[in-house]
Amino acid sequence: MNRITSSYNRDSRSGPRPIAEPDLVARLHKVNLDLLPVLHELLRTLSVTRTARSFNMTQPAVSRALRQLRAAFDDELLVSPGRNARLTDRAQSLAGPLARALAEIDHLMMPAGPFDPASETVHLVINTADYVTQLLAPILAEICAREAPHVVLEFTWVGTRNVEDLGRVDFMIGPRAFGERMGKRVGRLPLWRDEMVCIAAADNRVIGSRLTPAQFQASRYVAFRRDLRMPADVRVLLQPTAALETAPVCTAPNFLVLGTIVEKSDCIALVPRKVAEELARPSRLRIVEIAYPRKQLHIDAYWSLAAHAKRGHAWFRDLLAHAAAQLG
Repeated sequence: MNRITSSYNRDSRSGPRPIAEPDLVARLHKVNLDLLPVLHELLRTLSVTRTARSFNMTQPAVSRALRQLRAAFDDELLVSPGRNARLTDRAQSLAGPLARALAEIDHLMMPAGPFDPASETVHLVINTADYVTQLLAPILAEICAREAPHVVLEFTWVGTRNVEDLGRVDFMIGPRAFGERMGKRVGRLPLWRDEMVCIAAADNRVIGSRLTPAQFQASRYVAFRRDLRMPADVRVLLQPTAALETAPVCTAPNFLVLGTIVEKSDCIALVPRKVAEELARPSRLRIVEIAYPRKQLHIDAYWSLAAHAKRGHAWFRDLLAHAAAQLG
């Protein structure tokens, strides 16, 4: 194909013209498009023998191709009066447009180059909990401001129960146990490990430095609830200590609000350790350990395999891994 491509001449001045698509489809059905490069070489060489040599084909194979092309174009294309072959008028009129068309097809079918974050524009939607946004968004925004100024990151939080839901966003970031329920038609990138801890107001003297499950349940506590209709088994996948939260005095749909409630009341709350550490820095909160065997979290990024090759996805997966590594 390199030999053919080198002889193409693009005419950048000729813009696209309107195409009657049904008519085009009908015409394309009449010809095997694989034969167009063969036709181009026949028009160039005026020889079945030399064309066969160019494509490493047999002469009978090229002769069969020429017969098909003659039928498709309803024209002899190449005639041989005596020893000298010549093109028909129809063939001569095809030569230029065919060269340009093959050049455009060749350009169209070229593999796309690697994503260039410095110059390309892409909008990526990340579905995740507010505390993940709290942790990752500042790191990602800082890197994008420096290296990818035209990349837009949209953090949102919508219900994701299956692969079809996952296909409506670019990425979902959440607990591994929940993501694994979506089956094998998803990509997965491990990000970090976490665990659930309890938070209490710094001046809450009733709560010690460590709680048993019974002590937690005997206290006034607030709980994370994203969807009141969510089954208990799914809620445990999202938050492994959710089984302890049988009688909260208040629920909220995000973890950061829980921190505000706890800071201003006598309530306590169960949150991931990384968000507890974030909340404890600027506010009057402290971390309380919970003696519960099932409190580990593995946070992963998930995406639909249908979007695996989408422009910018591979670059962003690397960026996510880099950002997660900074969290420690």
